[in-house]
Amino acid sequence: MDGLGADLIEPTAFQFEIEAVFLVEGSGTAIFGLVELGTVFTGAAVDIHGLHQRRQAVIGAIIRDGEQLEAAVPGQLVTLLLEELTPGHIASGMLVTNRGGQRHKELRECCHREYQSLFV
Repeated sequence: MDGLGADLIEPTAFQFEIEAVFLVEGSGTAIFGLVELGTVFTGAAVDIHGLHQRRQAVIGAIIRDGEQLEAAVPGQLVTLLLEELTPGHIASGMLVTNRGGQRHKELRECCHREYQSLFV
């Protein structure tokens, strides 16, 4: 099987930390931050991880320096326009990963440890 088919079967790891959340009139919810790991594409289904919750969304657009992109790669500061979410559902500091990725359980455990350490 060629590389393209393998990518469709096994999604690559993607991680993005949300630095800011805002509403774009006529477009919906936007999140700004750094792509830390992997590549994300317009139309990708993603999970948004909080301390006690996980939300799902679809990336409607990727914007960098006022230009719409098809994909964003590690090291890029970008704005992701999200479908299916309102700004009240997400906050800065949350992590965005590919939907159903292997890192979900690992991220949830990490968030739980950090939350518990606040009370020690």
